[in-house]
Amino acid sequence: MIPPKPTDAPTLPTAPVPAPAPPPASGSRPSRRTLVFVAVWTVLVAGVSSGITAALVGGDDGVAEGVAAPTASPSIWQDTRSHPADPPAEPERAPSPSPSGAGSFAMGEKAKSGGATVVVRKVTEAATVVLDDYDSEDVLKAGAGAKFAIVETTVHNDGTDSFDPVCGGGISQGLIDAEGRKFDVIDQVFMVKANRAADACGEELQPGFKREAVFVYKFPADATPAAWSFSGSRGMTEGDVAVVRLGTGTTSS
Repeated sequence: MIPPKPTDAPTLPTAPVPAPAPPPASGSRPSRRTLVFVAVWTVLVAGVSSGITAALVGGDDGVAEGVAAPTASPSIWQDTRSHPADPPAEPERAPSPSPSGAGSFAMGEKAKSGGATVVVRKVTEAATVVLDDYDSEDVLKAGAGAKFAIVETTVHNDGTDSFDPVCGGGISQGLIDAEGRKFDVIDQVFMVKANRAADACGEELQPGFKREAVFVYKFPADATPAAWSFSGSRGMTEGDVAVVRLGTGTTSS
């Protein structure tokens, strides 16, 4: 049996329910104060909602206040290691003609290259050479630690075109010593007295003729000349270099 409700129980007051605002009269507009209040209320509600949303979504992955967010790593890996620099490339050296083998001749033989046929008659060494400067003679000195190698030749033009044996380096392709090093003819070779006397420079050697020519090279005093090379095409044609093995003594042309 349900006991009756006691009559002396305290009665709690109920919260007053605000009366709804009467609708605005037709044609009337809300006051400026009302509009400001609504706008402030909207901003406050939006801010609170955003904070709650961020807290719910961030969870443990959220960034704590006062802690900087980690920067994004680059998508491309950059090699920051140091590597040794490549060694400087050495200049390419043209291979020196071999004193023996194909295109090799002995002193006194008619060595052929293209349209040039050369007989090496004599090779001497000297500390000086005499230059003929038309009006006077001058003595050119090799200098300390050096000497001259003088190659005396007879040059025949057996080709179809004329050429100059001496001027501009002429047919010379260099003097080769016993170590395989190649030396260029001296710049003043056209002024050497023997070449002036033989008109070896300045007048083209015509086909069917021959001319005496002297080639002079400066090289170390302790070096030994082993071969002399020349080219009828001035080295313009591959494989057109003849080599004369040098020795002592004199031969006839």
